[in-house]
Amino acid sequence: MSKYFEIECSKNGLRVGKLVLDDLQLTTPLLVHSGRVNHYLLPKQVWETNTRALYYDPVIFAEKLGEKQLRDLPNLRQLFAWKGALFTTSGADEIAKLAKPRGYKANGVNFRLPKEGQLISLSPQDSLQLQEQLGADISEQLYRAVDYYSPIDDLTAGVALTNQWTASDSNSLFPVTGGGLKALHRKSIASLGGSRLFGYRITQTEQIDTVAEVKRNLLTVIKMLPSESLRVTKVKASLEQVIAALLVGVDVIYSDVAVHEAVTGNALVANGKRLNFDHARFANDWGVIDPNCGCSVCTSNYSRAFLHYLAKTDSPQYLNLILEHNLFWLNQFIIKFRSQIN
Repeated sequence: MSKYFEIECSKNGLRVGKLVLDDLQLTTPLLVHSGRVNHYLLPKQVWETNTRALYYDPVIFAEKLGEKQLRDLPNLRQLFAWKGALFTTSGADEIAKLAKPRGYKANGVNFRLPKEGQLISLSPQDSLQLQEQLGADISEQLYRAVDYYSPIDDLTAGVALTNQWTASDSNSLFPVTGGGLKALHRKSIASLGGSRLFGYRITQTEQIDTVAEVKRNLLTVIKMLPSESLRVTKVKASLEQVIAALLVGVDVIYSDVAVHEAVTGNALVANGKRLNFDHARFANDWGVIDPNCGCSVCTSNYSRAFLHYLAKTDSPQYLNLILEHNLFWLNQFIIKFRSQIN
């Protein structure tokens, strides 16, 4: 695969870049949505929301399918006929829930999938091959996942093992670990011996509780990274945390915010407000979700009253329509954010 990243302009610590993956060109900052969207919408519908990139966790995907072995997973691009970019995680966070402490070894990790799966021994190289099997355009190296708020001894041990696992593959994302401790971040990055990679994944961000801490930690790590490399992180399913990552100069942000808001019944509108049409006040509201939105839900003139009806009758169409709107709205939000940097 031919891929490269370059910064096209920058302003006050923020930047707009070009991420080229074979014939597909993406503009950063980029919000990469969870592959969960394919559970509710057809891939064609997802594409029509201007979504151009999805991310998957291979271990969670295997659990959803009830697989007993990771090697049985299909190529996601073929499965969903997806023509956009595909980002994958190493599965490290989910593995941490499945593996026993003694399962972590110098050469990889041993764990079992649910459904009485056989023991899986996953090496750092196996992890990269698995992500390639799934059809990933951007993959990440395996790391020892430790909770952000763990004691310093646990965080230190996590960094030490992750450093042992460092792969020679310079095209995959290098995982920067260490909780919120600057010294451990520096130790994590130092394991590369001065090598500059294609990109870095700042881990553990999705475990942080407050927006202020998200900003502080991301900014601390970013200052240690080569300016020309791709910066990637994953945040909670929260628009506020997405914005926090944007404001410190992250290039690629993984988040399940679109699905999360839809599942809770919320449609995103101007200024990040949420509308839940289950409320009685929408029963006779004939306006669309957002008159300034160009999504297919709003341009089809589906009224708030109609959405109220779907919500009150527990129609599955309610979640689908709200998700379609949220995806489009979030993608437009990112486009507007980029325009302020140019």
